[in-house]
Amino acid sequence: MSNYPAEQLEAVFLFQEGQIARELLYPEFEAILDGFIPVPDFSGTSAKAAYVQINPSLNVTGIVFFLLGFDAKGMVDRRWNVPLRQLLESAGSGPDMGAGAIRLVCYSQCPVAWHQKNLWDPLMQPGNNSFVAMRKAVKSNRLGFAIKAPEIQAVTPAPVQTGRTAADIEREQSVLEQKLHEHYAQELRDKMALLIKEQRLRIATLMNQHQAKFHSLQHEHQQRLLAYQQQYQRLDQQNKELEERNRSLKESLEIQATKVEGMREYFAHKLKAAQQDESSQLQLLQENFALELDTKIRAATAELREMLDMREVELFYRHQNESALKEEIVNLKHENQQLLKNSGDQLLGRLTKAGVNLVTFLPGVGEIAIALDDIGRYLEDPDAYAAEKAGVSQAVYFSWLEHHKSPCCSAIDSRGNMCGRSIPMIETPLEFHSGESDRCTQHQSVTFSLVAERR
Repeated sequence: MSNYPAEQLEAVFLFQEGQIARELLYPEFEAILDGFIPVPDFSGTSAKAAYVQINPSLNVTGIVFFLLGFDAKGMVDRRWNVPLRQLLESAGSGPDMGAGAIRLVCYSQCPVAWHQKNLWDPLMQPGNNSFVAMRKAVKSNRLGFAIKAPEIQAVTPAPVQTGRTAADIEREQSVLEQKLHEHYAQELRDKMALLIKEQRLRIATLMNQHQAKFHSLQHEHQQRLLAYQQQYQRLDQQNKELEERNRSLKESLEIQATKVEGMREYFAHKLKAAQQDESSQLQLLQENFALELDTKIRAATAELREMLDMREVELFYRHQNESALKEEIVNLKHENQQLLKNSGDQLLGRLTKAGVNLVTFLPGVGEIAIALDDIGRYLEDPDAYAAEKAGVSQAVYFSWLEHHKSPCCSAIDSRGNMCGRSIPMIETPLEFHSGESDRCTQHQSVTFSLVAERR
């Protein structure tokens, strides 16, 4: 049986598929954080966990719902750093779990903004309630907490007063009824306040879940739209290349047809002049004509094929050189990132262990804490890093930045002049669609009509 201080008991619950999968004493959880104990059941996943503070009467007084990442070996991610006790000291109120309103920290109710991404919202559906499951687990006391028996105060009977009149008794009953009414009214108000807070927490949780689902659908729509745009551009480029190639082949065919027609006229004239000679000479000229014509055509065809083969070889070597250069660029970037990481790894590691986070403000993303492993990528290309955190491509992010700096219509008329009409600003890159969000109502309708005509 654990010997915890009488004032405060601590435990950590690990959840799996909405149910409590494992109960840990806080020293056991600290051993997992220090890397002494692996948890193979959660290898390669991000587990949902809850830090619980319990009073000696086995009533929950505070909860922090946090996320805990594990690597492939079941060890806790070294970058995890969530101050559970400090968060609970500045937490808001939650539902009543037997000892009054608890202190609650979750995704929808986080006192420190940059720790919100490491938290999650509890389940509050009927039949699948995280608070009910934890209350039952605490009451079952499988962790073996030392329970403090409640103190029973002796009730001293009030002395019996004699000689009271009926008016005194009626007055005392009236005062007692008034006190009981005030007591139960206050108790009812407290219960209503707790119920309202619990419903607000449930509403905030549902709103965050719907918002996360909406952002996921919006990101998927953005990716699909970008893929369609890229496919359209690729097909349009292929169409242009095919048209150019068709035009070139037509010109080459016309030139060859002109040459063949010239040779045909020449040999026809020569044949006509030789018709006066003997039939053997005529037959010989016809054979020579056919042979020379076939030779010319084969020579022209071989020349065209040779030119085409040379172009294909050039394209092949060009693709090989581009692939080699791209691989070299990727290796150089990786080496640069490793150098940046190794150069400041000791200092940044000490700062991270001390609870210091590198926080920056990115347009369209807001304040964000930069992980130690991401510092190299951020310093190399802050705009690409911001586009990745915003969930859009770099091209879309640059287009949104131009729109955010100057929210005006960027449509170009037939004279080459920009429209410049003021339009509503799109606050986030996920909601921005190039060619639509940076156009006024008039040019949006023109764009839609052009797309309909192309279809």
